[in-house]
Amino acid sequence: MIRYKNRSEFNSVMKMMVMGHGAVGSVLCEMFSRERKIKSIICVEKTITHFRNKGKLHFKEIDISNIKQIINLLKKEKPDLVINASLPVFNKILLDACLKRGVNYMDLASYWDFDKNPRSKSPYKVEQLDFNEKFKKKKLIGLINTGASPGLTNLLVKECVDLFDKIDSIKIRLYEDTKTPDFYFPWSIEWLLDEINWRPLVYRKGKFRVMENFSEEEVYMFPRDIGKKKVYLVSQEEVGTIPLFIKVKNVDIKIFDNQANIAKFLMRLGLVSEEEIRTGRCEISPAEFMSALAKTKQKDFAKMKVPNDAQFIFVVEAEGKRNGRNKKAGFYAIFPKQKEINLLGLHANFISYPTALAVKVFALKIPKIKNYGVFPPEALEKGIRHEIINELKKHVKIRAFVRK
Repeated sequence: MIRYKNRSEFNSVMKMMVMGHGAVGSVLCEMFSRERKIKSIICVEKTITHFRNKGKLHFKEIDISNIKQIINLLKKEKPDLVINASLPVFNKILLDACLKRGVNYMDLASYWDFDKNPRSKSPYKVEQLDFNEKFKKKKLIGLINTGASPGLTNLLVKECVDLFDKIDSIKIRLYEDTKTPDFYFPWSIEWLLDEINWRPLVYRKGKFRVMENFSEEEVYMFPRDIGKKKVYLVSQEEVGTIPLFIKVKNVDIKIFDNQANIAKFLMRLGLVSEEEIRTGRCEISPAEFMSALAKTKQKDFAKMKVPNDAQFIFVVEAEGKRNGRNKKAGFYAIFPKQKEINLLGLHANFISYPTALAVKVFALKIPKIKNYGVFPPEALEKGIRHEIINELKKHVKIRAFVRK
């Protein structure tokens, strides 16, 4: 188990271990390599034949689904922090390995499967929270769901809450515009197809409910340059954790996505279903087939040029009472357009850049976190939240607003 004499020793230099070198992991590793507080980055992939060590960055080839291989690597490398930038399906394996070796942990999203416990408050399970008490006992930190959304959204929701005496409703509204009619994969193909298929979760009148895909369409006013856009319910982890850590009656999250019609078409044809069907002598789920088919075209997708004005924006808005009066207030975050991202030399897109940026800032604040256990960003103490927001403001437009 890795021990530190004090937190200042941990804060001086950090050794990161990043699981996965895909759309987000590759950008994150490059960002870390530019940080003075990072002495080295170990990037773990199943196959590293086409990757090369560079400066602080070193690649290790192991099977992330094999806990023995992970534990042996942790024992050898002794990282300060493990970050799962691969698929969330590996969360529990990595959490278990970190627990056994005494290493702090972060990830970007939950696996988000159905909870089989009939007494569970929510129909979906935030699997990382099962490790909370064990991490507390070992005095370890497990900061989960730390991208832009989920992640920064959760953090700003908590900032909203602090503006009120009593909170009634929380809205999260995402704007994701590729500025192209083509079906573009900004990151994991598997995870995108899964997201299309998964039914959205909402929290209404103090209870969780599972809704229909693409339902409850409404027109929402985004910041002035964007204006009014149609949004619909989407499956995102924020709704799964916010009601567990914040006292509120209603929470939902909706998205504007210019590729929504393609996603709806795939879903209605059943092409993102995970239920296996028989074809000839084989049984395969349409989602698995679509993923395999998309991977055969991965080189073609990689050659696709993202339009310069493609952009990601989100708004968090709360409604409640302040000094006995009804009030609506919130924050919006406007990330750089693709044209600005291209100038950074990170080989990032308008989604992978915001995600990796948020993860980097969260990771660098791990040494300052005083609480132990496994928790999402909305559970962070106020001082840490403000440090994260102030750091992100150097790269992202984050503004407060009040609605009449």
